[in-house]
Amino acid sequence: MKLKEQINFIFEKYNFFPRKSLSQNFLIDPKILSRLIEEINLKGQDLVLEIGAGTGILTSELASRARKVWAVEIDEKLCEILKEELAESSNLEIICADVTKLCLEKFFPQGKKIKVVGNLPYHIASWLMLELARKYWVDHMVFTIQREVAEKITASPGSKKRGMLTVLLTYYADVEKVIDIPPQAFYPSPKIGSTVVKIRPNKKLLARNERIFMQTVRAAFASRRKTLLNALTRGLGMSRENTSRILIKAKIPENKRAEQLKLEDFIRLSNLIEEGKVASSSC
Repeated sequence: MKLKEQINFIFEKYNFFPRKSLSQNFLIDPKILSRLIEEINLKGQDLVLEIGAGTGILTSELASRARKVWAVEIDEKLCEILKEELAESSNLEIICADVTKLCLEKFFPQGKKIKVVGNLPYHIASWLMLELARKYWVDHMVFTIQREVAEKITASPGSKKRGMLTVLLTYYADVEKVIDIPPQAFYPSPKIGSTVVKIRPNKKLLARNERIFMQTVRAAFASRRKTLLNALTRGLGMSRENTSRILIKAKIPENKRAEQLKLEDFIRLSNLIEEGKVASSSC
C-alpha cells in the first residue's frame, strides 16, 4: 500500500481530519521517508525521540530499527491512533503532550545520548531547535522545517536572511541542509516548501560569558538596519565612545551590520564587552 493510501485508510478508519491549527501535513513520499531514516543513521542500540509522530508512518520505521523510541504527539486523537496501530511495538512509548511544555530529561536514562527527529510546526521550530541544541543528551537532530526557517539558519555572513537565530543556533551546533521537500510530498499539501536539516550539537563554546554573548547578538540584530556602532550602543546601553573602542579592538568596522558578521566576530565582541564590564565593576 502506498503511503498516501495508507494515510487515507487511517483517516477513514478513525474518522480523522487534519487540523490546520496544528500544522498537520503528513509525509506521503517514500523517497523522502527513506532519506530521513538514512540521515538519522540508526543503530540497534540507539535511543530516539520523535517530535510530532502524526499517524506513525515514520514512528513504525524508527521502532523497528532502534532500541527505544519516545514519540511525542500533541493531538489526542492521533495519540489514540498511534497506540492502536503500533500496539505491537513494545519499545515504543507514546507521550501525548505539547513538547514545549515537557521536561524531556525525565523520560531518558541518564548518561545516554538521544537522536531526535521530527516534522516541526512553524510556530515552535525556532525555539525548539535552539532549546534542544543546548541539551547535553542530544546526539544529533534531523528536522523537517519550513523552508524559510531553513534558509535563515543556514544563511552565510552577508545574507539578508541571516539573523539572531542563525548566530545563536550555530554557536551551539553545526547546521547542515539535507534536502528540499516540495509541498506535494505531504498530504494535505501545504502552501509552502519544506527542508530537512541536520543539527549536530558541538562543544566549541568560546564565549567567556554566555549571557553577555546572547545579549550582544540580540542587541546587534534588534536594530539590524542600523550600523553595529548604533545598534550595540542602543541595545547594550553603552556609551558611543565605549562601543567604538570595543569595535576597534575587535577589528570590526563601525559601519558594518549584524548580518555581515561571522560567529567568531560575535564571540570576540562579547568577550571584549565582558572584559569591559569586569574592569568597570572592579574600579
